[in-house]
Amino acid sequence: MTERELGELSARVTAIEHDMKGMRSDVREIRDALLTLRGGKRVLIIVIGAAASLGAGIATLLPSLFR
Repeated sequence: MTERELGELSARVTAIEHDMKGMRSDVREIRDALLTLRGGKRVLIIVIGAAASLGAGIATLLPSLFR
């Protein structure tokens, strides 16, 4: 292997390392977005459950109030 070929390989490895750093950053951003989404989904499920329970309670009490 000549010095020129080694230089070309070295440049390619450097470029790949640079690309990997960018990809690592992108993957972290995607992971953070997914973690935020999971937390938001839990809150939404709790709110929907509370609203359904409240609606069921009101629907149960209304007939007995109008007798």
